[in-house]
Amino acid sequence: MKLLNSKLIPTITFYLICVSISPAYAKTWPDLESEQEVKIYGSERSAKFKASNIFYDMEDWKDHYSVRALGIYRYYDYPLAKSKTIFPFYYHIQSKIDNREYKRIINVNVTKENDSVQKSFFPFVFWGNRPNTSYLVTIPFFFQNKTETGNSVGFPILPLVYYNHKEKISDSTYQYTRFLTLFHFERNEKSGLTDLSFTPLFYYSKENYLFLPLLLFYQNFRETARNYWFGPIYYYRDRSMEKRLFVFFPFVVSFVSPKREVDFVFPLYLNIKDSEEDYHINLLWYTKVHNANVNLATNDGNVYLDYDFGLFYNLVGISKRSRILTGNSLKTQELNQSTKPELKKKREFNRENSDQFTGYQLLFGIFSYEKADTKKHIRLLPFAWFTWDESSEDKVVLVPPFFPIWLSYVSADLEYKIIFPLYGKQKDKTSEIQSYLINGYIKEEYEENHRVERSYFWPFVNVYESDIDSGHRVLPFYVYNQTKKEKSFQKNAYTFISIYKRVSNPNFERKEFLVWPIWISYDWYLFKDQNPITTIWFTPFFYRRVSDSSSRTNLFWFIDWEFESYKSTFTKNQNETNQTATKETLSHLFLFPFYYSDSSFSILPISFNFWSKEEFTTFTMLNYYHSKKEGHYYNFLYLVESENSTNHYQFRSLWDFLFSFQKKPKEIERLTLLWLGYDNTSDKKTINFFPLVRTTVSEEETSKLYGPFIYYESKSADEITELALAGIGYYHNQTKSDNQYSTYVLLGAIYQEKTELERGFVKRGSLWGWLWEYQTEDNGYEKFSILKLFSYSKETDGTKKILGISI
Repeated sequence: MKLLNSKLIPTITFYLICVSISPAYAKTWPDLESEQEVKIYGSERSAKFKASNIFYDMEDWKDHYSVRALGIYRYYDYPLAKSKTIFPFYYHIQSKIDNREYKRIINVNVTKENDSVQKSFFPFVFWGNRPNTSYLVTIPFFFQNKTETGNSVGFPILPLVYYNHKEKISDSTYQYTRFLTLFHFERNEKSGLTDLSFTPLFYYSKENYLFLPLLLFYQNFRETARNYWFGPIYYYRDRSMEKRLFVFFPFVVSFVSPKREVDFVFPLYLNIKDSEEDYHINLLWYTKVHNANVNLATNDGNVYLDYDFGLFYNLVGISKRSRILTGNSLKTQELNQSTKPELKKKREFNRENSDQFTGYQLLFGIFSYEKADTKKHIRLLPFAWFTWDESSEDKVVLVPPFFPIWLSYVSADLEYKIIFPLYGKQKDKTSEIQSYLINGYIKEEYEENHRVERSYFWPFVNVYESDIDSGHRVLPFYVYNQTKKEKSFQKNAYTFISIYKRVSNPNFERKEFLVWPIWISYDWYLFKDQNPITTIWFTPFFYRRVSDSSSRTNLFWFIDWEFESYKSTFTKNQNETNQTATKETLSHLFLFPFYYSDSSFSILPISFNFWSKEEFTTFTMLNYYHSKKEGHYYNFLYLVESENSTNHYQFRSLWDFLFSFQKKPKEIERLTLLWLGYDNTSDKKTINFFPLVRTTVSEEETSKLYGPFIYYESKSADEITELALAGIGYYHNQTKSDNQYSTYVLLGAIYQEKTELERGFVKRGSLWGWLWEYQTEDNGYEKFSILKLFSYSKETDGTKKILGISI
């Protein structure tokens, strides 16, 4: 059922996507920027940088040019891209291999990628275009999306104030509009108004549906299927599956499908036809005027004359076929087709697959006789079809021959007799059926399970009994059946407005009763070695459920109570044996908004209280408190939180951030106020009185901090770090696994020493190499410089240079 147009959700989703895909920070393309991150030092740096000092670096070698100055300006011209940065105000990168470019000025962003352009004034406005698409988003007030075929406009503040979508579909324009989630309409340039809704009063679609919930009316048109519903009337048709259903509850049902056809008009008639059965029952012998039809039909090159005549709705019916022209092919009987008389539930031949056909029906199909070529069959309901062939050697007596008033066939394994309309008999090795006065009285006997069945005015009144089941019915008012086995049985009774069931076996027993549509329900069931449970439900006014251990009652859904039962054993005096008594206690009582049980009391939704012999819990006006023998827990919006147990106590605020106190019986684990205090709750012990002192001790690491970053030391199994004056006065870091280290005094102004893993590189100097600098590598490279003016170097090939000139 299409109640809300599905295009609304994708459009709101588009708005969210616009926000997520628009750049919130500098656009990054790792494939372009990764080439800027390659580290160059030592002899390699000497070869590729023509200038390097504290103020700027200038790189210049094949396809690589860069300038970096004062830490705020960077310019790169590399093989993949060019970029420029003035931190933090400006950033620009442009690809040299494809059409990608990004530019940011403060919080204004522009991104170009292939054929799309995206712009933003972060974080409030986003706009841009892609191939055949453009969009504009102002958070959270407005969004717009345009394409070649349409556009969408909306205000996404909830509830949805306004949304409009236009789209060019084929050679027409489509429009969708919604106000305040309640009213919506859809228009089509060619069809006009196509969809309209006002929740919850009506939903209308010109091409598909109309739904009026308050009137219980609904209709739905589809390309292959149609639905109608109006109170007790329902109609459905599916052309693709060749199905059709019409219901006027509870009087009329008509169903047609390729496998089955059913027509029922209460109390007039019932038709059932499928691959196994073919029945017509006229319940009140209702008649209509007679009719006659004559048609020409062709099959395999032959031309046939078909004739049908019906009098009083097939009170008398005649059907004939005669071949008037013979084509190139004649029907021949299959050699393997049986000619021996047989009983069939459904006839295997008809007029459509015959050359010559004659058929008679009497009393609305209760008695039928048909002859097709050399095959004949006859039926008196509820007998099966008796089918035989004229070429059969078994003798079938039919008097008179032109119309079957008396038929008799007797063989060793089959007997079939009809004296119409007085008597009928069908008998084989395992069963016998006798019928008197058509279907006035029918008696059936079956060898299997010794089944005996009697029907009066079949199929309305029926009684049957066998070794395993029994039952009776008075259609269409009442049906009863019972199935019994060695240790179990089942009973069922059905009427128009009620259902009764009973099931019993060694492990389970159950009784069910239901009256509808007012819904009166009774349910009783019992499992082995357990107490029975009884439920009575009279919706919406009354509900009751009773078992050996409890009973529950509900009135109008707002009043509910339950009693629980338990057995107690006691002795009055020493001369008497133990006696057992049953006591009932109130399990709960609900009288909205109050709820009470033997262990709780609540005022919905303000207060909730629970208790037992050992515990008590309350949640009232944002306070939560839980108390038990071992301790308690209290919480008020996490502003105050207190917990006590036999081996632990804590009192804190905002999850330890504001203040915290934790204690074990003989030890204080934590005592903090804001960031100050002592903490030994994890795998490390911390004393924190920052900025005066902070120490941490654990199995993996030990650290000390004195003063406001005056001195810091950290030691672990693989690394040592020392800082003085926040690392400005002194910094040292060393890793033992690879024997790498770096040392700076006054950030390297007084002295610096640094190693790199590759080529055994070591660099020492003062004033970041401007005062003096000395570099060595394991490959023999050496370089010494003073004031960046005088330099002496020894290259890897042994060449010596002074001021860059070989000597």
